[in-house]
Amino acid sequence: MADEMDPANNQPAGYVPPKVWTWDAPSGGQFANINRPISGATSEKDLPVGKHPLQLYSMGTSNGVKVTIMLEELLAAGHQGAEYDAWLIRIGDGDQFTSGFVSVNPNSKIPAMMDHSTSPLTRLFESGGFDARRDIAGIVLNRWGHARVVQPPGFYFGTNGQPPAREVVARGYGRISIGHSELGGHQSATGAMAQGQRAALQALKIAG
Repeated sequence: MADEMDPANNQPAGYVPPKVWTWDAPSGGQFANINRPISGATSEKDLPVGKHPLQLYSMGTSNGVKVTIMLEELLAAGHQGAEYDAWLIRIGDGDQFTSGFVSVNPNSKIPAMMDHSTSPLTRLFESGGFDARRDIAGIVLNRWGHARVVQPPGFYFGTNGQPPAREVVARGYGRISIGHSELGGHQSATGAMAQGQRAALQALKIAG
């Protein structure tokens, strides 16, 4: 059969990769503007900049609103350094592939943020990578994805008279504060937000 796979090369039998690959047609249906097999900017367009040091570029998706929620919680707690301007990035229209957005986030993912209070400017949420030697000293809050965690026995209720691991994790470690829905004993949006608020307040207390 023509579509049988070649196990050795993980390709259809008889397939010869081109020397220069080209993207002939969009794919992905309604998400064609979001999922592209390319990197870098596809158009030239500068991002707007407001009056506050923090410039947030995002959209009201389930992930896109998380930074907004965090900043609003910080402002409600009296942390004036969290003042920001928010700008809409229409991912369905491909705004994340403009030169301005790519300069903030080379991965073309929302949310992205630029801190204009530093020189040079600081890009936030730009890579998704983690370099321990570079990042641990400055981190106070980091997202911990559901798919990366499998809780061992005793995580929720403890074992052998020891406190549950979730309580130990919630205390933080040095300047690191951890917010995750599992720390409340269940997975839910409201639980995740409550844990995020707790971690943010904890981080503010650490920062003085």
